[in-house]
Amino acid sequence: MLKLCRVDEVRRAEEAAVATGRSVEDLMAAAGLGVALQIMKRAASPGTALFLVGPGNNGGDGLVAATHLVARGWRCLVWAWRRGEPGEVPAERALLNQLIWIDPAAVNSAIATADVIVDAVFGIGGKPALPDEVGQVFDAAWDARVRRRTPLVAVDTPSGIDCDTGEADPRAFRADLTVMLGLPKIGLYRPPALRHTGVIELVDIGLPAPPVEPGAVALVMPEDVREWLPRRPADTHKRAVGTLLIIGGAPTFYGAPRLAAGAALRAGAGLVTLAVIRSLISPIASSLPEVTFLPLPEGELGAGVRMAELVREALPRYDAVLIGPGLGQEPPVPEFLARLFGLRGVPRPIGFGQPAAAGLPQRFRGRAVIDADGLNWLATQPEWWVQIREADLILTPHPGELARLLQVETDAVTADPWGRAAEAAQRFNQHVVLKYGHATVGCPDGTLLVSPQVHPALATAGTGDVLAGLIAALAAQGLGSREAAAAGLVVGSQAMLRAVARTGTLGLIAGDIIEEIAPALAALYDPSWQGQ
Repeated sequence: MLKLCRVDEVRRAEEAAVATGRSVEDLMAAAGLGVALQIMKRAASPGTALFLVGPGNNGGDGLVAATHLVARGWRCLVWAWRRGEPGEVPAERALLNQLIWIDPAAVNSAIATADVIVDAVFGIGGKPALPDEVGQVFDAAWDARVRRRTPLVAVDTPSGIDCDTGEADPRAFRADLTVMLGLPKIGLYRPPALRHTGVIELVDIGLPAPPVEPGAVALVMPEDVREWLPRRPADTHKRAVGTLLIIGGAPTFYGAPRLAAGAALRAGAGLVTLAVIRSLISPIASSLPEVTFLPLPEGELGAGVRMAELVREALPRYDAVLIGPGLGQEPPVPEFLARLFGLRGVPRPIGFGQPAAAGLPQRFRGRAVIDADGLNWLATQPEWWVQIREADLILTPHPGELARLLQVETDAVTADPWGRAAEAAQRFNQHVVLKYGHATVGCPDGTLLVSPQVHPALATAGTGDVLAGLIAALAAQGLGSREAAAAGLVVGSQAMLRAVARTGTLGLIAGDIIEEIAPALAALYDPSWQGQ
């Protein structure tokens, strides 16, 4: 994990790197190469790149990147703002001489011919108040993006953004790709800045990272997930690698548990069982034959009680349970959940291991991911977190669900999502995954773990069910709640980006993400690894 840094922390890291023998030129050389490699990675062949450069080191990073592209057959144009010459940049003079510096008046013509436009005007010292001249050029670049699909790339940070607060000028550069250099900047993961970054690729240039201490805000990295994933010996079997029970599926929402189960299977759970009412088994089984079922009664007197009895009897056979996808809120669901958790609005806790109220079973103390209507029901229970504090839970709310749990307005959550996620995790003493912007894991110690990506393609029904199933599968395989939640965000982000590359943004559906979970895991997990 990497701490999300403020500007002063980044500057101190740069100073520390220089103090240990690196030079500013070394850092700029590494930054420029990193930017160039990310651009070439996404280009089918060399073309024309337009670099928009400013007077500072960010402009220098851009110019170094341009020389690397020139060396590989690209034609690079440069529009400069308050920069009359390259200056002292670590690049070969012969390559710098091949850059084509354009007259400011010709920038629109250059934009019209560019195959990629690169923003290197302002760096981490930039503020959300763009000069009008720069804003006009950014508007023209965005118009080219809309009309010609010209990719837009930001060097380290889109210009016009405060890297501490996330404030953004309305005309700030709107990137498809931000090549973030060295350390992640905290403001770029906050709204409204996150609307300008596009996909963020973090490039290591050799800066020392500050430690992640309790209460910090940290970025979860693929390297973390690689370390957390369990190793499997060759002679293992399905019950040894993670068993998961999923409880959900009202007649109008039976797609939700199906999506969660599909994601869980692709995430490596050895056995996934769906506890659903009998009438839903056939339509789900026909499209998901790998799942087993725990049939639940419906339409009969005392169905809620009998449902809870069947589930409680089955729970010891499973490593984790996911409660809520498509469950609904109509009878007998409230009675079922009350008996499953051993709660019925009891305002004060009584002895653990004792029934919560007459006729109710012992309180739930297992391992569970709670989503959707499971959360909505919990929100109706006074001090539920005190009554079932022996349970190990991962809550996965969207802003409305978290608002109900905290008994605040939804606007209060969206105005301060990180603060509210941390508040919930500490109040409930459980891990809370807030699905808003860069999805965030709030931990009981106050630490916040942030997803590496945010993307508008996720704004489609069922993606929350996929994430819940993914996290639950990782928990069933033995990852701790903190690690399962954080790993789910990383693997889900990688699967989403793969799905977007295949289907585009507007047409993506939740099932597309499920199809990419296995390839995303394959990039992290070597199947030849053996358990110790």
